[in-house]
Amino acid sequence: MEKVSIIIPVYNSEKYIGKCLDSILAQTYHNYEIIIVNDGSKDKSQEIIDRYKLKYPDKIISIEQENKGVSVTRNESIYRATGKYLMFIDNDDFIDENYVETYISIAEQGNYDAVIGGYRRPNETGKIIRTLRLKESEWAKFMIMTPWAKIFNKQYLIDNNILFLKNNIGEDIFFNLKAMLLSKKVKVINYIGYNWFFNTKSVSNTKQKNIQNLQVYELLNSCYDMLKEENLLEDNYEILETHFTRYIIWLLSFSTKKLSYKIISREYDNLFQWLEERFPDYKKNKMISYTKPYGEVFNIRFLVKSFMIAHKFHLGKLLTYLYSKI
Repeated sequence: MEKVSIIIPVYNSEKYIGKCLDSILAQTYHNYEIIIVNDGSKDKSQEIIDRYKLKYPDKIISIEQENKGVSVTRNESIYRATGKYLMFIDNDDFIDENYVETYISIAEQGNYDAVIGGYRRPNETGKIIRTLRLKESEWAKFMIMTPWAKIFNKQYLIDNNILFLKNNIGEDIFFNLKAMLLSKKVKVINYIGYNWFFNTKSVSNTKQKNIQNLQVYELLNSCYDMLKEENLLEDNYEILETHFTRYIIWLLSFSTKKLSYKIISREYDNLFQWLEERFPDYKKNKMISYTKPYGEVFNIRFLVKSFMIAHKFHLGKLLTYLYSKI
């Protein structure tokens, strides 16, 4: 089978990078290279990487650089890769031993541009706090807006300039919207092999608390403008309207912690104004319900639909404020 390039950006991951690399080196599939980029770590990550590189020189390509950020690191690594297919893994996560073989086999069989699957979330004690198994549907392509739990045809990404946005939030959303919509050869599989470690100290659990510090509109505008430029908006209007509505609800729910009602009110108005200007009929979206989209987990459907009911009756700001205190 074809070669797979596995890209791992590393930043201060001395506690976890060994387990990540061990899980790759234990794969049942062997035709791969690991491109591991130390993006300006201040801890002992490079010492650990050097030990693995010394032991597995034919498998590991090690790059040490000043901090550039995860988007630039991934984008540069796409062009460094020599494999036909690309996979991305975060430095504190790990994969099941049949992970690469499962994805590459399906990608090759169907000549797919991308194959996407589910994940589980183990915490520090090893307890699985969440499992997401995808059901084959159009919406499933938008349920995991990360580059991992997927495999991509490298040439597909390069030919279509599918890259990560340089932004402090949602860089992978921009990437995935383009990757999922430009091709009709995207396959959803009922497989879980990616372990998304629930690290309470990670950036994703801490940095995204204050919406005021996030480049929210740079992200939203970049995504929307890209979709228009690529002529992807009209044919996918309802599903994109659903995506942006739900993302705005997510932002208000998880990036407003401990903020004052005044700030929440302002951010709330600005976000929904952005949505209404681009999707004026978003309140009538039939995909936002307690039973849709197909394949979505019930608690997320419930949260989104309940939020939209509160929004309709002008209680959304109060609901957001109360939720921010939890």
